Amino acid sequence: MFLRQLNIWNFRKYGVSVQDSKLPGLIVSFNESFNLLIGENDSGKTAIIDAIKITLGTSSEDSFRISESDFHVDKAGNTAQEIKIECIFSGLSEKEAGIFLEWLTFDKDGKYELQVRMTAKKVKNDLFTSERIERTVKAGPETASSRLEGLARELLKSTYLKPLRDAENELKPGVRSRLAQILKNHRAFRKNDSIEKHPLEIAFQDANDKVEEFFDLPYSDSEDKTIKSELSAYLDNFFHEPMNGEEKHESNFKITPVKLNEILKKLSLLLEDVPSGLGSLNLLFIAAELLLHDDALSIGPNITLIEEIEAHLHPQAQLRLIKYLQKNRSEGSTGGQFILTTHSTTLAASTKLEHIILVHDGTAYPMNEENTELESEDYKFLERFLDSTKANLFFAKGVIFVEGDAENLLVPAVADLIGRPLHKYGVSIVNIGNTAFNRYVKIYSRSEKWLNNFPSLKVPVAVITDVDIKPMPYYHDSEENNIRTIYIIRNEHLSFIAKRMNVDEEDITPLVFQSFSTKKALTTTLELYSTDLSGNDINEIADLIKEDLSQGTIVSLRESRARSLRAEYGNNENIQVFVATNWTLEYEIAMSSLRNELLDAIHNVKYKNPNSAANVRKLSDIKQKIEDFSFREAAAYEVYKPLLEKKVSKASVAQQLASLLHVNRDTREKVIQDEYLKYLREAIYHVTGGPSND
Repeated sequence: MFLRQLNIWNFRKYGVSVQDSKLPGLIVSFNESFNLLIGENDSGKTAIIDAIKITLGTSSEDSFRISESDFHVDKAGNTAQEIKIECIFSGLSEKEAGIFLEWLTFDKDGKYELQVRMTAKKVKNDLFTSERIERTVKAGPETASSRLEGLARELLKSTYLKPLRDAENELKPGVRSRLAQILKNHRAFRKNDSIEKHPLEIAFQDANDKVEEFFDLPYSDSEDKTIKSELSAYLDNFFHEPMNGEEKHESNFKITPVKLNEILKKLSLLLEDVPSGLGSLNLLFIAAELLLHDDALSIGPNITLIEEIEAHLHPQAQLRLIKYLQKNRSEGSTGGQFILTTHSTTLAASTKLEHIILVHDGTAYPMNEENTELESEDYKFLERFLDSTKANLFFAKGVIFVEGDAENLLVPAVADLIGRPLHKYGVSIVNIGNTAFNRYVKIYSRSEKWLNNFPSLKVPVAVITDVDIKPMPYYHDSEENNIRTIYIIRNEHLSFIAKRMNVDEEDITPLVFQSFSTKKALTTTLELYSTDLSGNDINEIADLIKEDLSQGTIVSLRESRARSLRAEYGNNENIQVFVATNWTLEYEIAMSSLRNELLDAIHNVKYKNPNSAANVRKLSDIKQKIEDFSFREAAAYEVYKPLLEKKVSKASVAQQLASLLHVNRDTREKVIQDEYLKYLREAIYHVTGGPSND
């Protein structure tokens, strides 16, 4: 059996449903095996863990006292009078169903279901008592529930590992030894009717006998005294003489009473021959807890709750641990259900996306296929490419997706200039290194089934991308300066081209809005998608897609491409696409009032000694040459050309330009007012709370 769903009413930050006060303020759907709760600070992850602990209890018998601060306070300042937490279990075996028989219900598919409900009510004071909180735990349908007691109550208890766990003390001997509790519940230490004593009890009895023998032996060759006889002599003086059949007080030395529970409390667990720091002891402690999960005879949900599992562990140790837990649970060798919280991007990146539950804005969003628009292939892709850098998107208040290093470096610089530093707004910028935005954007898109019952995921997402339509000067700069026609593939051409190429339409959708200055360039690209092309096929395709080259054609193509990109990535109130109007980010900057700053950055990267007299003259000449251009796009193309021809690194130029923008704060007004940089400003405003009031 496993915890399928957690419902919370009026507990801490979670109140009641906005639509219906009878419905819970939070519903969490769990995976059967492994769950990783992630989200920014104060998102409510700990409240979820505590709700489970308070309702089910823990195997370490932690005491959970509900206080005034646990009752939800709404926006108007009203404090709730009752807390209700409901745990719903599914997947019960026949044996488990037998144990919980009197509390069972059935789900909509007719399968066993167990509902466990904790309520905490404020009872107003009367003449004799002050206000108090009454807490009850019952199971069964709400209209016919009864107290959960005995074995049934014990089987539901969870294992809880604190966020700042003291592994060293947990593994030491003592009255409240966690190690003793773990071992006592393992089948190796359960009482067996076929034997009177456990092997450990027999071993300790033998050890006690040897200890007793030692204290009965004379400690000196010259005297016949023993420690025990000396001690007895003192006791004879301290106690009265036995009367009426009373037994004489005798002393006895023992290692420990020969009772299994007492023996277990004396045990400690250490790593032999290895210096044990906090990280190593933490792993040892977790390994000890997993002893119960490997118990093939265990029944019940066997829930393990671990807060901030990364505590005291370096990234590689985190990675090994999380991979082990996922791998072994999926293979069925480790029983039970794991519910973990984390702030670690390493763990978020190494956890399967379908096992993640994103806690955001008072809602828990499961990332499994049933609740998102992600498809099976998307999960496989993201599992390969969602590294720790990209995984910071799960902890952000807003996300900007970019396609390259230049945007990754320059967007934060622009944000600083316009007074919206991304780090202050909790915004993550994610460089996906290509234009496969769709897979990442769909992380934030919920399925229709989800949206019928729950709110959409309102983390503002901005996609910054290039229109990637070459400008007129590009064609004029060609070896054939008299180009008068170009080849443009549009949506309406796909069906015809796919038939000629003998491929499916969806296979060649990346070709839409691509333009080619020559038939040779067109042929080279088409042959990347199909080897089944004749010269006649190429001619027919070329005749179909040939258009007159003009500025009007380029503008029309840019507008169509921008509309297509916005539609492709699901442009809506929450997810918005911001497209470089003319070509690429660097080309937009070359078109903008930051043109000279971009020239300076290219110059500084191009020359080892950019400030030499000769190189300074070169830069001055280039700037003058560009000033003489009457056509703005021609000037921008001239600035952009070294980047296009890869004479300098785009990333290096972006880094240099970002530095120049930080140094020269006078560029702020240019950035705020420039029409060519508007798409960057709007993207930043979208993820940081709306347009500027400046």
